[in-house]
Amino acid sequence: MSQEYKTVKTFPWDYQFGDENFQKEPWTLNKGKQYVTIKKNLDNKGFFYVQKNKERRLSLNHIQIKSTYNQLIKYGYKLRK
Repeated sequence: MSQEYKTVKTFPWDYQFGDENFQKEPWTLNKGKQYVTIKKNLDNKGFFYVQKNKERRLSLNHIQIKSTYNQLIKYGYKLRK
């Protein structure tokens, strides 16, 4: 049985304060002992920082971060609530 690849249409940073699924930054995705942290780049509007465990932090634009988020979900990462 093949696993269907689903893309996320609404991302954690799309929610506003007061929305049912609103979460404060940083957004953390877990898979076992590994984790990826995503937060907004306040110095460069429209860009996000992404960091895996304690590795180097990368700055991605809004299209790159959406693609990265979908890939992480595909690889089994789950958003920490």
